[in-house]
Amino acid sequence: MKRAVAMVGVGLAALVSTGCSVQSDGEAAPEPKVSMRGSPEPSGSSGLPHSGAPAVTNPLPESVLSDHPCEVLTTEQLQSALGPEVSAGSPSDLEQVGPGCHWRNPETLGALQIGFSVVTREGLSAQYANTKPQVAVFRELSSVGGFPGVAYKASEKDRFCTVAVGVADEYSITTGVGLSPDKAAEGVDSCVPAEQVAEMVVGNLKAKAGR
Repeated sequence: MKRAVAMVGVGLAALVSTGCSVQSDGEAAPEPKVSMRGSPEPSGSSGLPHSGAPAVTNPLPESVLSDHPCEVLTTEQLQSALGPEVSAGSPSDLEQVGPGCHWRNPETLGALQIGFSVVTREGLSAQYANTKPQVAVFRELSSVGGFPGVAYKASEKDRFCTVAVGVADEYSITTGVGLSPDKAAEGVDSCVPAEQVAEMVVGNLKAKAGR
């Protein structure tokens, strides 16, 4: 996995339903927010999951999200994804979503963003209710480290992709990546590295939970 991620090279992308995109200089620019209003009525006694989202049958305890996302990947994992020039993590918390962090490679403009969606208490259901109707590409992933997930982006050729993974019905993690210009020119699917990094994050969270 390490070698495959390093070969792709990534750039900053959307976080959950609101987040950032990359300008030509590699700096983050805000994207339009996705409204959280008008979500469908809850289906089960707990209200979750809803809107077609799968249930998380073996959730991780919320305590695994107690550290900031800037601490969720090891230095080796970050370098495998972005190269040895990767910058220190910079917090990119969103009040309406939860804590987040992003990293950049100033030479390639590659970057990576990770977030913990813990504020809305909607988990993966938020993506099904709010994001799915607004994006052209919304792929269900059967398993990301043993948990349900989705990958989404504006179009098949979009260099930006976000993967969201439900680690419980009430909370989820996201990895947003965007291909470096060179990789985008090669036609690489931007959701491939997003899913690979998500696997790393989930693996570290499972280890923290003793699984």
